[in-house]
Amino acid sequence: MKKQSFTWICVTALVGICAILACGCVHEDTPATPDGDATTPTATPTATEPPFVEPTATESPATDVEPLDYADEYNWLTLPSIDKAVDVFYVYPTVSANVTGVMDITSADERALAEGIYQAQATVYEKNANVFAPYYRQMTTNVDMSAGGLATDTPEFKQGAVDVQDAFDYYIDNLNEGRPFIIAGHSQGTMALIELIKNRFGDDEALRNRMVAAYLIGYTVTDADLAAANLAAAECADDTGVVITYNTQSPTSVGGPMLMEGAHCINPLNWKTDDTYAPATENLGARIYNDSTGELLREVDNYCDAQINLTSGALTTTIPEGEDLDIGAYPEGVYHRYDYAFWYRNLEENVGVRIQAFSEK
Repeated sequence: MKKQSFTWICVTALVGICAILACGCVHEDTPATPDGDATTPTATPTATEPPFVEPTATESPATDVEPLDYADEYNWLTLPSIDKAVDVFYVYPTVSANVTGVMDITSADERALAEGIYQAQATVYEKNANVFAPYYRQMTTNVDMSAGGLATDTPEFKQGAVDVQDAFDYYIDNLNEGRPFIIAGHSQGTMALIELIKNRFGDDEALRNRMVAAYLIGYTVTDADLAAANLAAAECADDTGVVITYNTQSPTSVGGPMLMEGAHCINPLNWKTDDTYAPATENLGARIYNDSTGELLREVDNYCDAQINLTSGALTTTIPEGEDLDIGAYPEGVYHRYDYAFWYRNLEENVGVRIQAFSEK
């Protein structure tokens, strides 16, 4: 596979600029922070405010920016050799702290950060699929939010979301060659993919019928999002054409800004959507990475348990006693940076299960 040269999430906080979650290097004495994804501060949504508000990402950004040419392989993080029957279109979370508010995808350092988080997250799909991942001009931790509002309203987020949609359109038209596909992301990557499914899938039955599943992890997916995309949330381990989503935190956490009212959740240990408890013995293996370099630091079988909080929509877990994880600038017990790491081997297995189920339909 060709790889060219994270990391934060879209934070809904009060007006003002915060530097949230610099991914940085980590060491085994300070366990890695898979999905060190950072995100832009925004106004805190009200109980009735959806995670995404009009205008949507399909509208032109406020700035006049030339579209990226996805016919140029320089604009792809990965262009795989095709040796599997199913593809994955993966969008990485926030990797950039660029002072301009927009990721510079020509920067070797920023490209390397995207490559690092790819190793920490997207490798979960490589065993079963050909993984395509575009670079995109994402919103950074230094986007100007002094005027308030939602991160999804900013021209910086909209530009990144437009890049993702352009890359997906190019992928479908020129690279996919009719194969079934999965879409997958985390945090800001998931935010952009939520816009994608709402704008591209809702009226396109043929496209929906080719989608094995969508792993939209690390941000709130609501009924309104699913209705706009004409898709349903996953309900078990092997349903297809569905959206798999969750946000990880401790049982005592009050929640982070990526978990909002109406969030869907599925338990990646038992693949149930009720509050059935899944003990740590069902955890096939957590993989702890240095996000910024992609270095695997350790793999731990039976790392943690999982249970859905039906009131908040959170995926709750109790990590091993004595574990001191760097969770970044999030509230206590918000394990957003570990949404892939904690459940890595279960996710990997599930990708294969859903592909097999799709092939048998």
